[in-house]
Amino acid sequence: MRLVVVGAGLSGLAVAHTLHSIAPQMAVHCVEKSRGLGGRVATRRHEGATFDHGAQFFRPLDADQMHFFTQTLPHDTLIDIAKPVYAFDAQNRITIGDSAQNNEPKFVYRDGLNTLAKLIRPASMTLSLQTRIQRIEATTTGYTIYSDQGVRIDSADALVFTPPAPQTIELLHASTITESVKNDLIKGLAPATYRPCLSVSLLYAGFFDPAYYALVNNDRAHPISWLAVEHAKHAARVPEGHTLLTAQLAPQASRDLWEVDEATLYETVAAWAQTLTGHPLGAPLWGDRQGWRYALPDGRADATTMQSYEQSHGLYFAGDAHTGLGRIQLAIQNGAAVAQRIAAHAGARI
Repeated sequence: MRLVVVGAGLSGLAVAHTLHSIAPQMAVHCVEKSRGLGGRVATRRHEGATFDHGAQFFRPLDADQMHFFTQTLPHDTLIDIAKPVYAFDAQNRITIGDSAQNNEPKFVYRDGLNTLAKLIRPASMTLSLQTRIQRIEATTTGYTIYSDQGVRIDSADALVFTPPAPQTIELLHASTITESVKNDLIKGLAPATYRPCLSVSLLYAGFFDPAYYALVNNDRAHPISWLAVEHAKHAARVPEGHTLLTAQLAPQASRDLWEVDEATLYETVAAWAQTLTGHPLGAPLWGDRQGWRYALPDGRADATTMQSYEQSHGLYFAGDAHTGLGRIQLAIQNGAAVAQRIAAHAGARI
């Protein structure tokens, strides 16, 4: 059986990783439009600094996931962030965060969170990066996938769609799949809408070492949703004597500032960060921006509808649209569950 996975985010990679374990005879080809793995599990490196500008950390859901992260996968660079997450409100009042949550692990990797994506990718998986799928054609034996250049990418017996729901809907519209099936799937995906997020990282001269690793807004009334201190993950993340803050903006602030020039964006966010922390940070030496248009799902795709055509048509769906939350651990759990259904439908022993 040949399987094509659309998207190399964590859920798609979890599909491939799980199938490699339980059905190694299955040929898996993952097609990704960007130049790297992981989706929002993303890390950048700039002028000696390393920072995660998408997802910030992950927490195992249960003992099995804990074993997976700390034993099954290589774990020599796995770090549990020691400092807690504090909370703040619209008036910039900072309070000690949720003690129960702060007692749970907050895992990252020393060299960046995208290490996780590289570790999960199975060596047996075929990977096509910087390849955008334009359309999919149903055939008598399965599906043929074409790029936006009109080039045939591959043929498959089954497909797994993992992009955000609006992008999957767009691809379904452009594809020649049975019209009634297509319409049902598009309707099933419709409840999964998304909030945007602008992520802004700023490097400062001088060392800021608060009692917390990060601040999270608890009343959804501040332009910043999340503010993290990168060197709290590991000292080597930032040049010595410097501070790097990563601010993730609230949905409305993200929309308001989405198109502004970098200088205005950095100046605005730096002012908010200085007021929030109460620390004289000064002007940043440089900044970095990333716009996540489909950052956080609101609502969830209809599971009954999305699973209706798995065995009969070989059409599977995974990712944030199907978990209802943008969490690394949920993406991996969801991808693994989809992989088990694929293997079962293909007659593999689990």
